[in-house]
Amino acid sequence: MLDFTPYTAVLLDLDGTLCEANEILPGAAEVVERLRREGRTFAVLSNSTDSPNQVSRRLARMGIQMEPAKIFTAAAAAADFVLHRQPSRPRVFNLATEGIQELLDGKVDWVKRGDEACDAVVAGAPANVYAADDRQRIALQLLRNGGAALVGTCADRVYPSPRGLEFGSGAFTNFLAYAANLQPTFCGKPERIFFEELCNHLHVQPSGCILIGDNLEADIMGARAMGMVTVLTLSGITREQDLSGLPTARMPHRVIHDLTDL
Repeated sequence: MLDFTPYTAVLLDLDGTLCEANEILPGAAEVVERLRREGRTFAVLSNSTDSPNQVSRRLARMGIQMEPAKIFTAAAAAADFVLHRQPSRPRVFNLATEGIQELLDGKVDWVKRGDEACDAVVAGAPANVYAADDRQRIALQLLRNGGAALVGTCADRVYPSPRGLEFGSGAFTNFLAYAANLQPTFCGKPERIFFEELCNHLHVQPSGCILIGDNLEADIMGARAMGMVTVLTLSGITREQDLSGLPTARMPHRVIHDLTDL
């Protein structure tokens, strides 16, 4: 059993580590219960464009009670970035999700037209109600007018859905960036912004954290770049053969089959 005593915080990835779609993965409930029993500081993290409240409700439907304060998503990181970037009340156009709307509502002035002043356009995956065709055209106008930053919730190229692979937030954000001729800022894993904001929320230093995740790029390499100890679980996207030939600096510190190994 892995001893968590040396670490000030344990970070658990969500999809592919704790759950898959709407099913809890083996060992997930037991690890969460162990962390609570031992009084550990821990958090669940995800590149989801949902708010922590939405993720909390999703986990509850699967039988894991998790307070929103212990959940940190790419949407939450993007909302923090927008609020911290602008000293006064930001003017924002939501091209992302209901999660962004919930996180920023009452804290920003929502932009509705392409001829308004705008500080930030927040983009998510295109398969969202806030990213309809007419809203995409408004976002492009705002970005080309100048002055608005393009903020991508995360840089994911694709994501799986019941319909198959969908265009991810990263693909959609880069599509907009190319059309507007500007550089976007991404806020999800593996960006430093994500892990810095997460550690600020937990009041811990990155070097004291251990991260358990299933994605080599988003989880392991992102966390290693911050000086965190990493554990790769093979219950999600990464397969054992994906580790072949990886340089030591990009390898996880430990590999497990799934959370039952903990």
